[in-house]
Amino acid sequence: MLVLSAKPRISLTNIVVATDFSAASESALDHAVAIARHYNSKILLIHAIKSTPDSQSWDEARIRGADELLTHAEQKLCAEAEKHPDVECQRFLLTGTALEVVEHILSLDHIDLIVVGTHGTKGVRKLMMGSVAEQIFHHVRCPVLVAGPSLREEKTTWGPKRILLPTDLQSDESQTVEYATALAREHDARLDLLHVTIPSRAPFLEDSEFTIAPYFQSRLRGLISNRPGLDHPAEVWVEFGDDPVIGILKVAKQRAIDLIVLSVRPREPWTSHFAHKAHRIVAEAPCPVLVVQRRF
Repeated sequence: MLVLSAKPRISLTNIVVATDFSAASESALDHAVAIARHYNSKILLIHAIKSTPDSQSWDEARIRGADELLTHAEQKLCAEAEKHPDVECQRFLLTGTALEVVEHILSLDHIDLIVVGTHGTKGVRKLMMGSVAEQIFHHVRCPVLVAGPSLREEKTTWGPKRILLPTDLQSDESQTVEYATALAREHDARLDLLHVTIPSRAPFLEDSEFTIAPYFQSRLRGLISNRPGLDHPAEVWVEFGDDPVIGILKVAKQRAIDLIVLSVRPREPWTSHFAHKAHRIVAEAPCPVLVVQRRF
């Protein structure tokens, strides 16, 4: 949970990192380590494999192969944890179905953040569908930081200086705004709020600039009107287009955004939402994406 002290300061105690030992997972771990160093957090490094066979259903050779797989996975998990000796890291090698693994994760000490990596556009869909990660997105209520394949090639650090909060202005996003503004205060960052809407059609083209844009700019300002003061005034943006993802990515690249804070609806399956919009943002975003569930 995001906790603010009097400074104010964010507190992240436990960070879960799900790894399959791929380059994408390594990127996720690098981001988690940078965050852990900043907040003095503990990392819970998790690798999951399918349930091992019992002696009645598999022959001896296959059981021995499964045992070797477990041993190899444990060695790789240990090696990953030892890459960052300055960060407290607890390892978990879990077996079972995707749902069983996630239930085990949720039974751990209070989780403040989950960090995962993705392999590309197809990889994002694969990650979200029929996997442990899909179950994570479906069940957890804490924020999830996703490191996509299009991140800028630069040293991984934590300390965003430009944060983008895109919103469709359709439901309560107070929790998402809370995260974005808290991060902006914490890191002396600039906060950009964005709404992408469908442009006016002929013969009312001028309505977009003179009527629609000011209306949505006012609503965006209303999201942060009762928030504690930021070091830098928040900027509000209204983009016009039929595809909100294109608008979000355009602003993220033009404004050199370091972190996108994205909200999803709690009653809408995360997999469905990601499969249609958010997976595209994650796959093409030049920076990590922090996904937060709306209150309702």
